[in-house]
Amino acid sequence: MSKHQAIKTIRMEIDRINQEIDLRIIKGVSYRREALRHKFLMAQLDRLVPRRSAFSFFTLAFN
Repeated sequence: MSKHQAIKTIRMEIDRINQEIDLRIIKGVSYRREALRHKFLMAQLDRLVPRRSAFSFFTLAFN
């Protein structure tokens, strides 16, 4: 699986889990397991797509 495909798959899984969490909140049911999975997927996504810092944004914007 390419990096692009992995990122796309992780984002789709995060969207699905977010919907599941929303439904569980509405129902008043525990969503701990889904929250842990969401946290794990976000960590994977951060490793694949590093975030830009505010400093690098301003450096690019004002140079």
